[in-house]
Amino acid sequence: MICSSSSTGRRVGLGLALALALTAGSAGAAELAPTSAPAVAAPQAAEAAAAKPLTVVELDAFLARFAAMRGLSAKFREEKTMALLAAPLVNEGVLYFAAPGRLARHTTSPFKASVIIDGERLTFGDGRGVEAIRFDQNPMLGLFVASFVKIFAGDKEALAKMYAMELSGDPAASWTLRLRPTLAPMDKVIKRIEIAGEGLVIHRMKVIEASGDETVTTFTEVNTDRGFSEAELAELFRVPAATR
Repeated sequence: MICSSSSTGRRVGLGLALALALTAGSAGAAELAPTSAPAVAAPQAAEAAAAKPLTVVELDAFLARFAAMRGLSAKFREEKTMALLAAPLVNEGVLYFAAPGRLARHTTSPFKASVIIDGERLTFGDGRGVEAIRFDQNPMLGLFVASFVKIFAGDKEALAKMYAMELSGDPAASWTLRLRPTLAPMDKVIKRIEIAGEGLVIHRMKVIEASGDETVTTFTEVNTDRGFSEAELAELFRVPAATR
């Protein structure tokens, strides 16, 4: 059984906004009984295969396909395993991306919360209120959030400034993209990020932290040709009033 305060839950919700969970263990950690980390699910076959890394030209072509994508929507299920927790923290919800750089993540379970990324600001809202964070005020959060958005945007130049990238598999079929942070302070917190998918569809993202904690997000019902009307952009890319 997991014991935590409501304030800890909110910090976890914010930290898990984009699989970061960088501060989740700092609040209420004394309330959690230490335990061995739960087993992580076996990697998918695409990851398990010892595929030869693809060339720079192939990586460029792969990211260019994402750059041509106008938008995306998907359902997600996120599980974070921590050494201090007896069971994973689980979040479920829906994700929207509109090119070139707008992202909305609405968590529906176990509590309602929303994260909106638009330009240089992240807005987080749940039942306790709304909080906005400028990336120049939190560079590490900005780096990670920017990299996640830049993957959907296929921005190789921006990604190359933050990560050493390795693509393996078949870009037209099953592939795995591995990102290793090269910039401080993120390289001290995040060990690597592994993203697996087929074609333009991202199926799974795994964030391995330097501490050994891991966050695995699986995506379903992925639409990689999602267009948004002006009304949808205004409605979906904001914190819903019901969440506030």
